[in-house]
Amino acid sequence: MLGRDRNAGRIDYHGGLALPPSIPCKVSSESAGYVSMAAVARVDLPVEVLAAKILGVCGKDAGRVAAILARGSLVSGDSRYRWQSMDIGPEDMRALLGRFPDHDPARKFDPALCARMIFRNARGDVEIDREAGRRKRLFRRKNFWDEALGLLAPLLPHCEEYSYSEAVDVFVAELTPDSRNAIRTLGPLLAFTRLEAEIGRLDAHAVALHAKRPEPPPAS
Repeated sequence: MLGRDRNAGRIDYHGGLALPPSIPCKVSSESAGYVSMAAVARVDLPVEVLAAKILGVCGKDAGRVAAILARGSLVSGDSRYRWQSMDIGPEDMRALLGRFPDHDPARKFDPALCARMIFRNARGDVEIDREAGRRKRLFRRKNFWDEALGLLAPLLPHCEEYSYSEAVDVFVAELTPDSRNAIRTLGPLLAFTRLEAEIGRLDAHAVALHAKRPEPPPAS
């Protein structure tokens, strides 16, 4: 049976009742540490969505996930989420975390699954997604995205982490002076002049490549 903790109206799931499919949350804007309460949205977040935001902060750590659920509050990006404090039992916690992939350091980089590249620049990261990178400039037959991946894949990017907030594997490759210079020469292929300028003065020491995991085959 679902019972209520005597402390602060906390919901206790130790009685064996599974987590609900969605959790009522209050969402407010937070910027540079200032919380704006002028506009508070009330939404029912699917439990997987809220859990993904929590894992994005603390990783797949059952103790820390439980502590945040019990606290009933989380800051993710520019938003603060609040919900009724809850405790869940070990079995429910294992089931919840089991819905999410584990980091696999042996995973190989597949350029076809790459969705974003982030050049870790000393003066600030340069981020290019697939759509922007593949957009061709007028009268150009090639695009920046495919040419850049052709240079980066041979650097054998290693799987650094799994990002739960973005649902991607993050692969990282160190850039050599030659590879960095080669990437610079691809700048004129970009359709956006701002990105072309940023790539033209690139001084990145590494690049992070965000790759989605392939969809599992349908059950037979």
